Amino acid sequence: MNKPNSSLEVSRAQEIARLGIGLPEDVRLTLKNIFTDCNRAVSRQISIFPNTHEETLDQLLITHLAQMQGPIKFESGWIMRFDAHFIGGGRHFRTWEVADIGLMVVFRRHGKIVRSKLVFLQSKRLYASTQKFKSTDPYYRMGMGRLLVTDEEHQELIEKKTISFSESSRFKAIKREDNQHNAMEGFSKAHDVELFYLFYNPVELPWSVNSPVEGIPEIKHNQVGCRVVPKDILNIGLEAKPKNYSPTYADVESTTTGQLEGSDTVAGWRLEYFVNDLFIACKKGKIDDSPNFEVLLSLMSQKSSPISSAISISFDLDA
Repeated sequence: MNKPNSSLEVSRAQEIARLGIGLPEDVRLTLKNIFTDCNRAVSRQISIFPNTHEETLDQLLITHLAQMQGPIKFESGWIMRFDAHFIGGGRHFRTWEVADIGLMVVFRRHGKIVRSKLVFLQSKRLYASTQKFKSTDPYYRMGMGRLLVTDEEHQELIEKKTISFSESSRFKAIKREDNQHNAMEGFSKAHDVELFYLFYNPVELPWSVNSPVEGIPEIKHNQVGCRVVPKDILNIGLEAKPKNYSPTYADVESTTTGQLEGSDTVAGWRLEYFVNDLFIACKKGKIDDSPNFEVLLSLMSQKSSPISSAISISFDLDA
């Protein structure tokens, strides 16, 4: 960030510094509750229906937050507003996506921008012991064609079985030093941004569910759920592993132990803690202090952006 060279810039820098302290309690509590409910909804889905596609879990997260699209005013005088946008496919960084979700926050005062930030989340779901990972579709189905399953695939889906998760279950879509890993590394260095994994886990481990489901089980807790882990930290934990190794939940847990600040950091930060206490509090994420979002727009606005969905949270002080 450039050094302030005018009284206006000094005032703006002071305001930015103040914003980094945190939100008013009424705003913080509401924001935490929103993301806690979002975490619970996504974790409940993978717990009851473990075969849910990763993209569907992304959409569930986006949809949950998109329900809040409208300004909310608090007693503290702040206004909070959510917005969501599905960017979709298109070309990715070196043909590989580097993040599934872009989360942006914008701070305003009397409607004028004083700070904006962005964080990239690459989502990956935990695979149960009996689940197979297919990196490509053998039938090259696209769009609505992906809804058409073969007789063999259908029989496999409806076969009666118990699907179990444990700490030895793997994030099978992560492969050490594969093309996506290398693309993420290149993107991170080229744009000086820290990348994070958003891990979709069931509500607890170990966890088992019968399939087909006979009666939707009631789930009242979420002990594990959605967790966020810095990619750089996971890289360190996988250094001794062979190429194309897929980390287990236990690998993530051991790698992050003692490496993350805050409470309840087993196998990553809880989604709501990461958003509320790290991202919004200006401890994590890419800061853009340019007046017209030059940095953020360069990363997000084009169809060829390396993300598929974007969520923004705007805060207006003394609106």
